[in-house]
Parts: sequence; structure tokens; C-alpha cells
Amino acid sequence: MQQTSNSNIDVIFLVIILAVFLLILLTIWLLSFIPHFSYELRYINREIERTKGDTRKHWIRKRRRLWLSLLPFVKY
Repeated sequence: MQQTSNSNIDVIFLVIILAVFLLILLTIWLLSFIPHFSYELRYINREIERTKGDTRKHWIRKRRRLWLSLLPFVKY
């Protein structure tokens, strides 16, 4: 019975280490993604303010695609 208890503790410990590692990777990815996303959003908003007509519609679609790119299965 002692062997099973130690085995469970080892598995839990490995799962915790894996979760922390994945959390660190997610944090690094977010820190690299957020500045690019913000820059692109500001640029598109400036273009929307600057343009009129069909060109404006193009930039509005581009902004919608940018927001949708936050979903993991949508490419920008």
C-alpha cells in the first residue's frame, strides 16, 4: 500500500510541474502577442478614421478578422 501512495504523489507532482511549465509558456506567448495585436489594431483604427467608402469597409473587415484571430482556429 505504501508503494501506491508514493506513486500517486509522484504523478501529482509531475502534473503540477507540467501545468506550471505550460502556464509559463502561455505567459511568454501572450507577452509577445499582445504588443503586436495592439499595434495592428491601432493601425487599422487609424485607417478606418482616415478612409471612406469601399476602402473603409475593407479596413472594418480587416479589424473584424483581427479580433477573430484571437480564436485559436482563425487565421489573420
